[in-house]
Amino acid sequence: MKFLIILFLIHSCANTKNQKDEKEEPAKIVFLTYSIQKNPETQITFLKQKLVVGKIKGYANNDKFQSEGDLECTFLDAKKNVLQVVNIENPLRKIVEYVNDSDNLEKRIIELDSTQFIIRAPYIENTKYLEISEFSKDKQTKKLLTTKL
Repeated sequence: MKFLIILFLIHSCANTKNQKDEKEEPAKIVFLTYSIQKNPETQITFLKQKLVVGKIKGYANNDKFQSEGDLECTFLDAKKNVLQVVNIENPLRKIVEYVNDSDNLEKRIIELDSTQFIIRAPYIENTKYLEISEFSKDKQTKKLLTTKL
């Protein structure tokens, strides 16, 4: 009987050690901050990157209808294989809601010359590059910037 108890205790300790070694890496979120400016051509500048532990609740990167000025952000591995794509509405076009003189709520689109925007996405370990492309009037994409992460 004592032998069985000792054998059970040794087996229990061994399993606990294996569970700690096989601990799973926590999910992470990457935040990439960029500056965008519209001269005759769109110019984008990388500002900073931040990696935090967490999971994006309800993350769904739907491929909704793209319009002119929207951005397609493609995360790539070292061999330039696509890992994930994040679509961003045109950061230079802001929709502002306000109350007019008649106390009614109205929306107005404001076209900006420059602003900053953040790309937020689940972090994939082997991500090496981020390509940002802009949608044109004819729904074609034009590559604007590649950032090495």
